[in-house]
Amino acid sequence: MKKVSIILFLFISNFIFSQGEFNNEKEIKNIQNYNIEEISKKVNETITIFGTLFTPKSDYNKILVIVSGTGKISQKAHNYLTEYMLENNIGVFKFDKRGVGKSTGEYNDQPKIYTSDFIEIYREFEKSKFTKNKKIGFLGHSLGGIVTTLSIEQKIKPDFLIQWSAPIGKPRELLKYQIENGIKNYDNLIIGKNTEERINALNYVYQLIDKNPNKTAWELWKIGKKESKKINVNKKSFSNYLMPHNVEFARIDNTKTYQNIDFPTLVIIGKEDILVDPIQSKKELNKIANSNIEFKEIGKLNHFMTKKGTNQLTNEIYNVDASFKEYLVNWIIELKK
Repeated sequence: MKKVSIILFLFISNFIFSQGEFNNEKEIKNIQNYNIEEISKKVNETITIFGTLFTPKSDYNKILVIVSGTGKISQKAHNYLTEYMLENNIGVFKFDKRGVGKSTGEYNDQPKIYTSDFIEIYREFEKSKFTKNKKIGFLGHSLGGIVTTLSIEQKIKPDFLIQWSAPIGKPRELLKYQIENGIKNYDNLIIGKNTEERINALNYVYQLIDKNPNKTAWELWKIGKKESKKINVNKKSFSNYLMPHNVEFARIDNTKTYQNIDFPTLVIIGKEDILVDPIQSKKELNKIANSNIEFKEIGKLNHFMTKKGTNQLTNEIYNVDASFKEYLVNWIIELKK
C-alpha cells in the first residue's frame, strides 16, 4: 500500500485530489433517454473490471472512451461531461478502476497495471453491438493520457484521440513543475533545503536512470550513493525516490508514440494548470511536429478544466467549464465521418 500511495503523489496533491475521501460521483440526468450496456471483463480469479456504455437512442456515429486520471475515480465522476456528450449525440464508455466502484481487487493505478486493465476492458467493449461501424475515440485525462499512449504502443489504436491535461514527452518532468509550484507531497521523495537543491537532486537521479537503462532500482541506488558524492549531491536527497515503480515511471517516454500518430489528435490543457506544464507541453509538441496533432490551451482553467474557486471536495471539480466541453464536442463533430 505504501508503494501505491507514493505513485499517486507523482500526479497530484492531496488538497486537490484526495479521491478516496470525498464524494466524486454524480448520476446522469434523463438516463432513460439512452441505451445502457454494462460491460465487464475478468482479468484474473480475483479481479473483474466493470464499465458502462451509454449511447443515444437516435442515430450516432462516434463513441468517446474516457480514461480517468490518478486517484480512486469511479466511472460516475465524469458524468457532467458524459451528459454533454450524449446530449450532442456522442456515445460514452467509462469504467471503474480495479478496487473502485464495481471493479474488484485491490486499488492500484500504477501506469503498467492501469494500462493492462484498460486494454482488457476495451477489448470486451469492442464486442458490443453498439460499437459496430462507429468511430471510437479515447479521452485520457492526466494519468489517463499516459495510459492511452501506452495502450497505443500495444496496438490498441483509436480513430481519434483527445489528451486532456496529459504530459507530453517524459511524464516525469511534471514532478519538477509541481515542486516549483509548491506542491508538498514530494517532500519525502526528493529532499533538500530549498527548491533548487531538490531540483538538482531530481536532475541527478534522472541522469542516473537514463545512463543505466537496464539497471534495477536497487542497482541504481548502489551506483548513486557512490557517484553522488563527486557532484556534491546528498544521497539521502533521492534515496526514497529510487523505488521500482518510480524508476519505471521515470523511464516512460511517449515522444515516439506522438511522432507516429496517424489519426486526428487533440492535446488540450488549461493555462492555469499547476500540475502539468502547458508551456512544456507545447514545446514538446512543436519538436514532435506531427500535423495530425492539434494543441489547444484554454485560459483561466486549471488541471480539471474548471476555474479557480471551484469546490474541490465535491463532484463540482468534474463540472468542466463550458468553453472546454464545447470545444471538445465541436472538434469531435467536425471529424470526418
